[in-house]
Amino acid sequence: MSEPDMLALVVRGPLAHGLERIPRPVPGPGEALVAVTHVAVCGTDLRLLRGTLHDADYPVIPGHEWAGRVLSAPDRPELVGRAVVGDGITPCRKCERCAEGAFNLCQDLDEVGFTRPGAFAEAFTIPAANLRLLPDALSGAEGCLLEPLCVALHAVERGPGLSGRSVGVIGAGTIGLLIGQLARAAGARSVTVAEPEVRRRRLAAELGLEPVPSLAELESALPEVVFDATGVASVFPDGLRATRPGGDYVLVGYSGEEATRFEPSTVMLREVTVHGVLSGYDQLDKALELVLDGTVRLGPLLDENLPMSEYRSVLKDRGGDAPLRTVFTTEAAQTV
Repeated sequence: MSEPDMLALVVRGPLAHGLERIPRPVPGPGEALVAVTHVAVCGTDLRLLRGTLHDADYPVIPGHEWAGRVLSAPDRPELVGRAVVGDGITPCRKCERCAEGAFNLCQDLDEVGFTRPGAFAEAFTIPAANLRLLPDALSGAEGCLLEPLCVALHAVERGPGLSGRSVGVIGAGTIGLLIGQLARAAGARSVTVAEPEVRRRRLAAELGLEPVPSLAELESALPEVVFDATGVASVFPDGLRATRPGGDYVLVGYSGEEATRFEPSTVMLREVTVHGVLSGYDQLDKALELVLDGTVRLGPLLDENLPMSEYRSVLKDRGGDAPLRTVFTTEAAQTV
């Protein structure tokens, strides 16, 4: 008897993508098979769809922000039928970076939606040990935002000692607004968010942050710690100049192969420390805790759910009306 098939978004190359019917995956040793109910599209996924993700390994099924229901998990049978989320990163635990405890910098990293098929499908497989129950208090769409919250948590770790310091955030997208909420919770003296879009500035204010319409206004304030959550390379030089001398600049947004020109003396003369941020491994339990206790709000960052068949809508230019995170649903969402 043939294996059942399923619908999945398959990216076969730059600008070559579409929904296809493919065989449903079979979980290997230690893995779980998860029926996807919700899956979100982030900036990195957009780069993949637009053909600008410089290190993409085709073909690939994207989707690393997701929620679902466990269909089978031989090693964790108690999860079968339960709503779950999971850590999409699995380090090798053998390389030099893993030996140093820098698991997100693993030299042989396995990651859902990049090195292994992702969740933009009706089902996918993931190591069962990576799964966590999705609390009843959270929707599947909110579950999708736990992965970017893990990234934001790591970013705040990289921006040292926020308590009592002035903080600037460039970009009021999902990551920027999550970082802003975390910075406020960490005791920052002020959290100013530079964002040109009116709708997003209003959302920042609703979340208790201080929005300004331009990076120039942030530069006049000179925060001690600045988080760049834009993913736009050309922002980098201006962001450095908007950081107080002796301060910290935390680069979170992914700009791919985009390049920009800046003067290294900006860093040298001002003694600014630059921190890179890559993913957010082993932060999922903390992320769940912060959402459940009300420290971080996810609901305001979400728009309406769309069916997976409408995935191309994310490629349209909606200007200031663009949602922070678009979440797509499968037929499995109707049964959870």
